[in-house]
Amino acid sequence: MNPLSAIPVVSEITRAITYPFKMIFVVGLCAFINYFTSPGVWWVQWVAFGMGIGLIAVWAKAIRAIGVAAVAAAIGYAVYRWFARRKMASKI
Repeated sequence: MNPLSAIPVVSEITRAITYPFKMIFVVGLCAFINYFTSPGVWWVQWVAFGMGIGLIAVWAKAIRAIGVAAVAAAIGYAVYRWFARRKMASKI
């Protein structure tokens, strides 16, 4: 088990990276089954369409998680700088 998977940002980014590979595997397997069971009707396009919608959703969640982490880091840095300036001012 990955110890970093407990961190929401890391788990979202990991999911965004691994989902396209899962998508390729599932769509490829469905295309293989579709080719040998009903070659005249290509229903695999709907599987690819649905997985594509899922991919967009996963990437949107990852971008949101990265944005929230960036805002939290910026706020933390601003607070750190404020306390550092306050400490320097009290020494003078």
